[in-house]
Amino acid sequence: MSDRPTYASMDEVRAAIDALDETLMPLMAARAHCIAEAARIKGDPDEALVQWRVDEVAAHARELAAGQDMDPDLAEKLWRAMMGEFIAHERKLMEEAAAR
Repeated sequence: MSDRPTYASMDEVRAAIDALDETLMPLMAARAHCIAEAARIKGDPDEALVQWRVDEVAAHARELAAGQDMDPDLAEKLWRAMMGEFIAHERKLMEEAAAR
């Protein structure tokens, strides 16, 4: 059983989402920093996508979701979308570095 709150109005739901976004953004920025470091270390844009790692992270997201009373399918879809965007960003950083 979840100990998450029940909200009385959409205003309360929106305020809770805004508060969560404020918590998530620093974490996303920290993840973006890790991606920038990966780009710096790898160097080659062709190495941006490492499929076995994508699959490993997606599987881990499923495990984490199950432990948080969240739909694992939803978590995997969200993580794969996020990883796709970060991989594209990593490739862009590597291409920009190579062009210098």
